Amino acid sequence: MSSAGSTTEGPGSTDTARTATAEDETASHGIVVGYDGSPGARLALEWAIETAKRDERPLTLLHCVGLTMTPTFRAYDDPGVQASTYDVMAQGVLSEAVEVATKTLRPEDVHALSVVGSAAADLVRLSDRADLVVTGSRGHGAVSAGLLGSTSYAVTAHAHCPAVVVRGDAVVHAGPSHPVVAAFDDSKNAQQALETAVQVAAAAQAPLHVIAVDNVGGLEVWPETGTMIGREQMMESMHRHVGQVLQDVTEDARQAHPGLELKTSVLGGSPGQAIAAYAVDARAGLVVVGSRGHGGFTGMLLGSVSHRVVHDAPCPVLVVH
Repeated sequence: MSSAGSTTEGPGSTDTARTATAEDETASHGIVVGYDGSPGARLALEWAIETAKRDERPLTLLHCVGLTMTPTFRAYDDPGVQASTYDVMAQGVLSEAVEVATKTLRPEDVHALSVVGSAAADLVRLSDRADLVVTGSRGHGAVSAGLLGSTSYAVTAHAHCPAVVVRGDAVVHAGPSHPVVAAFDDSKNAQQALETAVQVAAAAQAPLHVIAVDNVGGLEVWPETGTMIGREQMMESMHRHVGQVLQDVTEDARQAHPGLELKTSVLGGSPGQAIAAYAVDARAGLVVVGSRGHGGFTGMLLGSVSHRVVHDAPCPVLVVH
């Protein structure tokens, strides 16, 4: 699995690195988490470990060595020395992560992978054969300059599988006291996000809150009559319409999971900010959004909205593609 440089991998250990094989190229990576040793990456690792345990999936740890932040070598130095230096740096960072992961997961279910290149590009590449890719909201990049906020945004925008950005100062998981909040509009992406949210809520035994944002502007004039309709009247009408839509789309979830605690709400205001604020008030354990929507009646879940939620939410955010 080489990218822009060397690649090393070891299942459950980084003591003996090995070159990836053809079998590795077709195997599922399960849950992939980016790790650079920063506080944000540690939170992402902890979240990914618990999720892998709950869902009984393997865990792949990815560390990226960025060429721009690594020591330079004179032209006459042995290239093998440079590669060896990268390996030593990666081994130190990954050994810590592997030790933490194998306290909870079986060693054979933990795989460590180091690459020289771009953290975002390699996380996206691995996501092609992953169930989930996880990043922290910030990294420090002492070795790799990886997993900064821009990396998390790039991964959520381009990943081939659902992507989670772990937010907040401490790890929180969806559960009985921390609901899953699913943002919904009438787009295909939102439908897929809702289906994923239902599955997560059922697995975590968490309540599911399905929310929509009407995002009504100021006053409007009806051309037919010249009548000016006030914002409050428009919002009331929109709330009724959206509320009915939410009832319709959640009926399948109620039938598939009769024991699922389900709540619907219609919010007003700027979509990204409204979703993030709701997550605060609900003490959410996870927010689920589509990566892009068209907003036939809400105008929500555009790429910018998803990014706003990722930036402002107090808990992990799952972006579904």
